[in-house]
Amino acid sequence: MLFFPVCFSLFGQTSGQTSEKLNIFVLPIAGYGRDKDNDYFFKQLAYEIFFQNHRVADSRDSSKYIFKGTIEPVSGVPVKEQVPDHAGQTDNYNLIPEYAVPPVKNAPGRREFFSVEKKDEIFFLDSTGDNNALFSEIKAQAQEEGYYFILEMLDSATGDVIGSQKILFSVTDDYVSKLVYFIVHNLLSNIPETPPKRGDSRDRWMYFETSALWMPRIYYGGYELINLLGFGMKFGVEVRFLDFMSLGVGAQITQEQISVSDMSAAELVLELPVAIKYVLKIENNYALEPYGGAALNYSIDKKIQISEFSWFAGVQFGIKDKSETGMFVIDPRFAMDLFNSVYPAGNIEYQRYSFQLGLGYKFGAFQKKR
Repeated sequence: MLFFPVCFSLFGQTSGQTSEKLNIFVLPIAGYGRDKDNDYFFKQLAYEIFFQNHRVADSRDSSKYIFKGTIEPVSGVPVKEQVPDHAGQTDNYNLIPEYAVPPVKNAPGRREFFSVEKKDEIFFLDSTGDNNALFSEIKAQAQEEGYYFILEMLDSATGDVIGSQKILFSVTDDYVSKLVYFIVHNLLSNIPETPPKRGDSRDRWMYFETSALWMPRIYYGGYELINLLGFGMKFGVEVRFLDFMSLGVGAQITQEQISVSDMSAAELVLELPVAIKYVLKIENNYALEPYGGAALNYSIDKKIQISEFSWFAGVQFGIKDKSETGMFVIDPRFAMDLFNSVYPAGNIEYQRYSFQLGLGYKFGAFQKKR
């Protein structure tokens, strides 16, 4: 029987050669066939990757995908698998039974002896295969029935098998070269489509934030009260000018409520905060950003003379979303006015202390390059 392909795929995707140039790393061929078959398939895979308009990667780390080839006898004779530590192949490939005693490494340039049992007889053999009648018998049987060359395509980042192809051959010649072309083409034409990765959402040049605020306040001095029902909204822009530091500016609208005897005033306060943040990345999905800053305060209805300036300190905790668009944020903060606030109608003056809890989302823009 001459050659015929036994080709199959482990995935079903839309056919069509990808236009993207891929970096593919070719592992040394595992298993054993005829002399120099491993070298032949290793070189053919490298040629086909190049001729089909892709790149052969120098290392696993620099590749997007990995080609893993294995040669197996059709007879299913147990074979000890050997993968050299270097990309080239060696000529010393022999069929070594898995049950060899003691186990045989068969390293290049090293001659080892072992024993196998067959038909109630024990044979003492050497790993080079020279003058071993049993090896000759096994090789002759394998060459008559043929070999399988199995090619798997792996995702370099995860190690997952993306696809697999198999061909049956007896000797390596031009016909086998054509089969190698087809199995490489099939694998590269059926790469699953994945959405482009946006990059780490913790590494953007700019962020746009919106948050809902809960702002309990303590009033102390001429007017004393604890108000737990203060709420507001925040909008902010953050510029990450260093990998570990950013500058944030924004605007937030908050409530102010004062009651004295039979008089009360409800006020909306516009706060314009400026903050410096120190950025800490935690594991792969979290960010911790302690910060401090100052805010300019402005009374919208002019019923209360709010302290013009205040200072604040807090820490923002961010959690990346799955799409790497941005981060969900939790933002606790403490703030204190630099001057007293005045309620003219009630003729009172007081100091404000604020506790703020923000819950929101930061959208990241302009990915930093690594």
